[in-house]
This record gives sequence, structure tokens and C-alpha cells, in this order.
Amino acid sequence: MPDGANEPRAEREFETGKDEAWSVNMKALFDAWFANMKRTYDEYQHESLESIRYNRSYVAKVLSDAQQNDNTRQNIANQALQNAVETANLVGKQAVRHAELAIDRQWNVNETDALATALAAKISDNLKAK
Repeated sequence: MPDGANEPRAEREFETGKDEAWSVNMKALFDAWFANMKRTYDEYQHESLESIRYNRSYVAKVLSDAQQNDNTRQNIANQALQNAVETANLVGKQAVRHAELAIDRQWNVNETDALATALAAKISDNLKAK
């Protein structure tokens, strides 16, 4: 074989090595690019999930505060209702006392007359003394 016949084959072997090196470099480059994309995706996902966690925490706090305020309002309303019932009971008891006193004065007229007579006598004595 002539020398020139071996040269193309030598070039091919060299190019094959070059192609393999290029293929290995491209694989490494692709792997690095993919790893970088995955890292970027993971970081954005972490930020997104962190935002969701924060929002959930905030909503839970707002709902808890609202429940506490509602409980406080309900306690105040219950106290006001209890006070109103107690006041109504006291007014009712006082009305019964007044009614009993009025009935007593109606039935015991002589006590009322005796008081009126004694008062009139005292006024009369004071007027005569002047």
C-alpha cells in the first residue's frame, strides 16, 4: 500500500478520537446544564413553597385572632344578657314589694287613717302655736 493510502485512515482515527472527545465534552456540558436547570428549578420551587407556608401561617394566625375576638365578644354578650335578666328580676321583685305595700295600705285603712289623723293634728298644733 502506498503511503497516501494510509493517511486517510489515520485521519479518521484521529477524527474519531476527536469526535469521542467532543461527545464526552458535550455530555459533560449537557449534564452541567441539566444540573444547573434542576438547581434553578429546585430553588424556585423552594421559594414558592416557602411563600405558601408563610401564607398558610398568616391565614392561621388571622383565623386564630378572629376566633379569640369572637370568643371575647360572645363572653361580653353573655354577660350583658345575664345582667339584663338579673335587672329584670330585681325590678320584678321591687314591683311585687310595691304592690304588697299598696295592698297592705288598702286592707289596713285604720293604720293609714291613724297616720293621717296624727299628721293633721300635729300640723294643726303648729298652726295654733303661731
